[in-house]
Amino acid sequence: MKLIEKLRKLFNNNPFKGFFKKNRMRPPGAVREDLFMERCIRCARCIEVCPFDSIKRANISDKLSIGTPYIYTEEKACYLCMKCPEVCPTGALDNKLIDIKKVNIGVAVINQDTCYNYLFAKDENKGGTAGAAQICNTCYNVCPFPDVAIILKEFILPVITDKCVGCGICVERCPITPKAINIVPTGMADKSRAGFYYEKSRLIYEKSQKSANGFYSGDNLLKKKRNIDTKKKTTDKIKNDFDVNFGEDAEW
Repeated sequence: MKLIEKLRKLFNNNPFKGFFKKNRMRPPGAVREDLFMERCIRCARCIEVCPFDSIKRANISDKLSIGTPYIYTEEKACYLCMKCPEVCPTGALDNKLIDIKKVNIGVAVINQDTCYNYLFAKDENKGGTAGAAQICNTCYNVCPFPDVAIILKEFILPVITDKCVGCGICVERCPITPKAINIVPTGMADKSRAGFYYEKSRLIYEKSQKSANGFYSGDNLLKKKRNIDTKKKTTDKIKNDFDVNFGEDAEW
């Protein structure tokens, strides 16, 4: 194997390739990290074309990814102008990415222990004894996709959905230090993200248990079926919300 091939293999499989940290993401359209490190030639075209000065060169603290482009959202978020993907000459950034709703550079995560709104809600539930009277809707107000990427549960508690593109504007504008909202870059697992999916599945489950127009569903339907005594005649019929075909085309 030639020396240059050995060096290419060494750097493309370096132990720092998966080195992620919150609030540091690749520009929009970035391919997965291993391919990005192979393709990025550190030409800085994406950095130069960015009108918001959002994209920076990685420094020595970013290990072997030094010189590659990153967005550090606490300094300057991505404002989704979508100029950087089209100028990438190597495919490290997807040239075809235009739709800002398809950007996937990360997802926001809210720290409920420091977010003003969550602290206010907790204090109110305890009778307002702690004096946490400050409310802040900054993350919701600055989000480019309000009521889509972020919603206000009970009109006060910000909740991030799976539609978040990870632009980081909410992080940049968050008035709390340290930030009460952070971006987990794509490719970095974070167990706190499970909160939204758990909440979503719980709401779907609760909805399935409610009787609609007299129909049974979910566990209620199963319980009703179990209580039927097949040895006795009964007029207690179970109503279902599906159609039964008793016409000429019915199969028996």
